[in-house]
Amino acid sequence: MLKLPKGMERIAISFLTIILVYTFVIVGISIRSQSTKNSVDDLISNKIDPKHVDVFVQITEIDPLKGEAKARILPWPNDEYFGFRYRSGWMPKKDISIHVDSILGNSPNNDNLHIFKKDIPNGGFDVAVDQAPGFSISNVSTYPFDRYKFEVPISATYFTDAETESDLNIFPQDYTKEIDTFKVKMQHVLWSDSNKVVTLGDQKSLELALEEFSQGLSSSLFTAERSDSTKLLTLIILILMLTALTSVTTMAFMVSAGRRPPTLSALIWSAALTFSLISLRDLFPGKPPIGIFIDKLIYFPSLLITLVCSLWILIIWTRREDYVN
Repeated sequence: MLKLPKGMERIAISFLTIILVYTFVIVGISIRSQSTKNSVDDLISNKIDPKHVDVFVQITEIDPLKGEAKARILPWPNDEYFGFRYRSGWMPKKDISIHVDSILGNSPNNDNLHIFKKDIPNGGFDVAVDQAPGFSISNVSTYPFDRYKFEVPISATYFTDAETESDLNIFPQDYTKEIDTFKVKMQHVLWSDSNKVVTLGDQKSLELALEEFSQGLSSSLFTAERSDSTKLLTLIILILMLTALTSVTTMAFMVSAGRRPPTLSALIWSAALTFSLISLRDLFPGKPPIGIFIDKLIYFPSLLITLVCSLWILIIWTRREDYVN
């Protein structure tokens, strides 16, 4: 059996440990990202009146600085009484009105009321929603552990053949795709109480939600937090910053103590590590603004300390003449 030298054996063990930990983390992230729980939606779809209109809600963009999110609303008739489906749109058979309580709408009248005329092919529409009431304290300073909640309240009506306005039975569903650096989870909450989350274990909440749906009322709560991959990459970048800090401070200590010569290569290496910290900061996923908590905790101190150490190595290199480069 081949026996490695002691130094190489330590390096091999280090590499093996890193590979095992990395594999474990990646497998865990993959399992979490693929696991979806639609038990509540499945139960609602079994109990709701088939004569309804599905309303797919898709979060397309999140602005952490403004605390806003852009959402696309796509009505999708489940019964031909209300309309016909196309591949990417639909044609209503009744005059349908859908109102989304949002801070910014994109209707033809520049308001939040969207009117779909019968026998006219349509698609979806876009809105901008603010953070849910009582959750405005979350901000980007806690990156990558910042979380945001956006509520999308919807009300809908339609006109019957007798030209009387009636409540439109709706069923909101999540249609969110992948968003850069974020993972988004949807929950049904009550229109009358946005703090009441509809769960499988709470039969009363399910009944109230179904009753509100039949009245053309719904409220969906979208929770957005940084994805596991974003957190992992941020952690790796922070480790690289700390590694650069440790390397420069160790080098500065060894040179100042006279245990290593203040060579030009040492000076170049310390300067390169100092400037590499600036490039590492730009690699944070999602481009968080300068001044977040991890900047104050790790980035700013690392940058200042490496800069001071590099300057001291430069000073020692210019003053000492007992070493030849």
